[in-house]
Amino acid sequence: MVLEKAYTLELKRPEGYSLRDTGRVYSFGWMFDGELVKVELCTGSVAVMREEGDRILLEVYAERGEKCWEEEISRIQWIMGMGEDLGEYQRLARGDPLAGGVVETMPGMRMRSTSVWYASLVAVCQQNAGFKQGWGMLYRLHLLASRRLRTPHGVYLETPRPSSLSLEVLHEARLGYRAHTVHRLAQSRAHELDCSSLERLREIHGIGPYSYALVRLLACRDYSALPMDRWLRRLAAEAYKVPEQVAADEISRRFGRWRGLAALHATIGFDAEPLRRALERLRRGENRPGLVEPSPISLWKYIPPMASAPLLGSR
Repeated sequence: MVLEKAYTLELKRPEGYSLRDTGRVYSFGWMFDGELVKVELCTGSVAVMREEGDRILLEVYAERGEKCWEEEISRIQWIMGMGEDLGEYQRLARGDPLAGGVVETMPGMRMRSTSVWYASLVAVCQQNAGFKQGWGMLYRLHLLASRRLRTPHGVYLETPRPSSLSLEVLHEARLGYRAHTVHRLAQSRAHELDCSSLERLREIHGIGPYSYALVRLLACRDYSALPMDRWLRRLAAEAYKVPEQVAADEISRRFGRWRGLAALHATIGFDAEPLRRALERLRRGENRPGLVEPSPISLWKYIPPMASAPLLGSR
């Protein structure tokens, strides 16, 4: 599917904001290429952004006749976290053994939000999975079920549509038991949900507290939502010298309404390494991202739109 240029926009880059750091975190190769940040606005519509001095230049590419981007483009600054004031959080996180490394090395990074549907796919693929395994499953879903949207800046793999995610496709993507959860999401019309109707997600079998909190965090910028899994619980218990059963309470005590963002930054800061290696790094005080490859900040280098990626599938 070849997209046509539909719109251009110039934005003033907020002071201290880094489009590059925002765009490179947890991005596939078609979302970030080292310079350009590409964001799916809606069906058949992609925004392409780049920094140029104190400006952010944006171009919208869309299918001929597709107008859904006209409403979504008004949300682009919210989607990209432009102008978001994280001063309070950064003061809390500075020097923290879990989240401090990201705040210190990537202060201009903001979370890039997604649709509820895409956040749900991310959350399910992350259930009981390591970094490579979880993102490998999502990558294979894209390869098997995404439309290829072609712009002058390369191919963009569109979010898989519910109608394209049969059980056969989901099993081919090697989702394991998660295939049935994604299939139920598709049958339950989860793609129609937004942040005002997100509670309905709880009714779907296979969406537990962790997945629900992660969707709230990624799709709604609800930083109070704490996606607590075994990895974070064990790491927090070690970092804060508390029993594992109260690790979530300790994160909440330290970060309050920012606890979900702190959890996300902990994952980025320790490069989403397996628990044993993350604990070793914690004991050495190595909480800054980019010490290993691939990692959440370099995922884009290893998974281009059309190739098979050797990193995927192993933990």
